[in-house]
Amino acid sequence: MLRLAALLAFTTVLAACGSSVEESADRASVRALAAPAASLRPSGRLQAADGRSSFAIIDGDLRRFSAQTGKMTRTYPLSGAWQLTGISATGAWVALQRAKTEVLVLDTKRGTIAHRLRLRGNFRVEAVSAAGDFLFLQQNFVDGSYAVRGYDLAAGQLLPGSLGRKGQTVRMQGDAGQVVASPDGRWLLTVYVETTMNTAFVHALNLIERLAICIPLPPCKQCGADDWTLALAADRRTLRATNASGRRAAIDLALGRVVA
Repeated sequence: MLRLAALLAFTTVLAACGSSVEESADRASVRALAAPAASLRPSGRLQAADGRSSFAIIDGDLRRFSAQTGKMTRTYPLSGAWQLTGISATGAWVALQRAKTEVLVLDTKRGTIAHRLRLRGNFRVEAVSAAGDFLFLQQNFVDGSYAVRGYDLAAGQLLPGSLGRKGQTVRMQGDAGQVVASPDGRWLLTVYVETTMNTAFVHALNLIERLAICIPLPPCKQCGADDWTLALAADRRTLRATNASGRRAAIDLALGRVVA
């Protein structure tokens, strides 16, 4: 069982990948979306972390597929220029969004829209909590940097600042590469590369404790985001990162650092 204290001790590593800026709550205000949802354009397929199902937008419908057989198991008619952006670990909740950061959270068991909201700014949903009561967001800025934010669906509010930073917004920079999710729904892991500074890191998002950790990787000259591959070990605690030059790193997610 990962301890919250251990993760909190390593949230300071975030500073190695970005800078911290203050942001007041009113600068990131949100308001309810009154307009009805309306025909979806095709979107990429996303698979739930438990490996049982996947989702895709095809011919104006959100469709659910069995990951084992590949057969479609359910269709959710929707309308509007929506994109599929995030799902919960078991596929019970799906997030859809479109321009100006309008977001829908769909209850896939009931086939109904559980939440509808609009965020002021440029956001992208990364994941939905297992309970369907929290959104993990990436806020994108005009200078190319981004911050990890959280939206409390039960309270109907965007939390101030980055996750785990008590009101401070930590901006990070880099091009995203491979994404890996742990089957138990705890981790969403993405490799990022900052080519101008020849640095790379793993953006480790803990979906249970609602924390984001930035874990620096060994340097790799002229490596882009696609030159790194991630693989989660069977213990669900060790992440292995390998780059095109053959360098490898073993990351202990509980400690939040490279250990080998």
